[in-house]
Amino acid sequence: MLIGFEVKVLESNVGGIVIDETRNTVSIKTDKGVKRVIKDGNRFIVNMNNKEVKVIGNDIKMRPWEYAL
Repeated sequence: MLIGFEVKVLESNVGGIVIDETRNTVSIKTDKGVKRVIKDGNRFIVNMNNKEVKVIGNDIKMRPWEYAL
């Protein structure tokens, strides 16, 4: 589950805190408002406990509780 973590989307240069997640999308709170990004075809860098974890959107294209990072 990515909710609450800081993320960067490499393909679109969007970054912020994940506030919601569905099977196909991630909602990110940015300085300019909330952006919804599709998982399919995007790569994410997730800041988890001061470590950067690279996540491929296609690998987590499922409901948040169906995968574990």
